[in-house]
Amino acid sequence: MDLYATLCEVAGVEVRHEIDGLSVMGVLTGKTAALKERDLVWMRREGGLNYGGQCYYAIRRGAWKLLQNTPYSPLELYNLEADPGEETDLLDDERKVANELSAALRRHIQKAGAIPWQQPGR
Repeated sequence: MDLYATLCEVAGVEVRHEIDGLSVMGVLTGKTAALKERDLVWMRREGGLNYGGQCYYAIRRGAWKLLQNTPYSPLELYNLEADPGEETDLLDDERKVANELSAALRRHIQKAGAIPWQQPGR
């Protein structure tokens, strides 16, 4: 999504509808040092007989990353600043962070799967 927003800015096209991406042009040109802090979400759908089209997810907020490694595995939580190799699962020790990220991930999944013409008020 960031690529779309960036290419639109390069082309001088104004995006008039909501998109998830942000232009990274400021970082590429050196006008800004970093991107705005935001949640980053990944989704992968697995096929085959083992997974049958099931999805699994990851969300990152700052140093924290909540993820599944397969569609049927439990969630895991890592602090990437302290543990960039994702070796120590902190899910049980950091329940507040895990719950916040889990709720944000659920909201993202619900929003991404929404059908605009079936939304109330549209």
